[in-house]
Amino acid sequence: MKINYILLSSLLSSVFARPRISKYYENCWSEEFNIPCCQNSDTLILRTTYDGIWGMENGEWCGIGNRNIRPIDDFPPSPPPIFDIETFDDPAAECDISDSITGDSLAKEAPFRFGVGLTGSYFYSSTTLSKTMRELIKYQFNSMTYTNLMKPSYVLDHEACIENAANGIEDVVLNFSGIVDGLDFAYKNGIHIRGHVLVWHAQTPDWFFKVGFDSENELVDPATFEYRLESYIKQYISFVQYNYPGVVDVWDVVNEAVEIENETLFDASTGWNTRVLTLDGNENLWYKILGPDYVIKSFRLARKYALPNVKLVYNDYNTFQTYPHDKTQAIINLLNILREEDLVDAVGMQSYLGVEWPSVKEYVRGFERFHEAGYEIQVTELTISAPSGDDWLEKQAKQYEEVFSKIIECVNEGYNISSVTVFGLQDGYRFYGSDSTKTRLFDHDLQKKPNYQSIMNILKENNGEVNNDEINNGDINNEIPNEIPNEQETSIIIDNENDDNEIIIEEDNAIEVIKPKPTINELIL
Repeated sequence: MKINYILLSSLLSSVFARPRISKYYENCWSEEFNIPCCQNSDTLILRTTYDGIWGMENGEWCGIGNRNIRPIDDFPPSPPPIFDIETFDDPAAECDISDSITGDSLAKEAPFRFGVGLTGSYFYSSTTLSKTMRELIKYQFNSMTYTNLMKPSYVLDHEACIENAANGIEDVVLNFSGIVDGLDFAYKNGIHIRGHVLVWHAQTPDWFFKVGFDSENELVDPATFEYRLESYIKQYISFVQYNYPGVVDVWDVVNEAVEIENETLFDASTGWNTRVLTLDGNENLWYKILGPDYVIKSFRLARKYALPNVKLVYNDYNTFQTYPHDKTQAIINLLNILREEDLVDAVGMQSYLGVEWPSVKEYVRGFERFHEAGYEIQVTELTISAPSGDDWLEKQAKQYEEVFSKIIECVNEGYNISSVTVFGLQDGYRFYGSDSTKTRLFDHDLQKKPNYQSIMNILKENNGEVNNDEINNGDINNEIPNEIPNEQETSIIIDNENDDNEIIIEEDNAIEVIKPKPTINELIL
């Protein structure tokens, strides 16, 4: 029945796509994506994507020409029905969140997008199924990231892919039923979602790389896999930006492709220590089939299908680490390669921080180096390990205070830090039978913890200082980043990116050449 549903959804979409799109042929085609059309006839063409031709006016993207250039028979399907949460037994229904949804708001106070991770390793444990948690998210945050459910293993439909293969079709099939509730919630409430993640050596099923989409078969050849990769990225990006325009305006395109711990785990010949094996010795199948070019090929495809106002990010952990090899520099080397083709917009610093390591100084040095290299920074999965002792809440509050005071200091010094995401909503996650997590900003009853207040104090203090400067000095240019959206011994920390608490061992600026672009008058449509 799943296959029939997908086919029916595609059929209905194709039936209704033509009248929906023709409306925009007559007026402004790019408004469908919440992007205006260019008004000047001499606007330079800055980018061409699968959907259209784009320029900029007054610092904002705009559509050039009189039509969407995507083939009329190639529009994505409409979304499947969303779940009726009124019929769901909310595990947080008993929580009195009145204090958490009044007064202070992280999103309102922060000079960057302030996001939260949506915990859940399957649909019925997803944060957005809780009406109570939804209310808290709406008030405190303006960005969300699925910690799991947008990863390849959750959206690739194995059964439907096998059926395609049986019919000689190499296109993949995606099932979005696990994320449309969150996308719908975000769209209706003006909340952005970071797309996490398109390409990762973990949480991608091995059958995706195999002949016939069968785990028992051999790997496909590079040409076949590139076809599958494009099919996957095209469908994924197109689905979210057509059905929920403006919601997913950031994608972690590639995750954790750089390795530094052991020479057997990476290919140093690339200049950026490309991961060959995982820490547990499994092959990186992306690399095995396509070599190190899997990263740049993925970014090229993402840029081809993403709207121009969608930011493409390379995301990694321990982005500050310099031992046993310099991971920060390796990432910068990779970013510089991507920047040569205008393929990357920001670096994602996951930011899993331990009690003793890294030091705040060492962590912030990563910010400094990415800033010096000219990159926008997004803190994507901030998780600070909880200290021990009876006074752990006070110690934890101090940890968050130190980290956020430095982040705010960087912002005030001109660093382009566009978002900070804490990777989970509450300690003792109520969707799980037992959860010992103690790193979040809200407790088991969704009450503000001391670390929440320490962050809020930093944000409000910063805003007070800015206001005083404005009073004393007159008008100042207080720019806010764009919205819509030491060598140490190797340490072992918990990577909370997946809900299995996987344990992992952690540890030249480029000149951009801009070629002249044609104007709209030089383009023949």
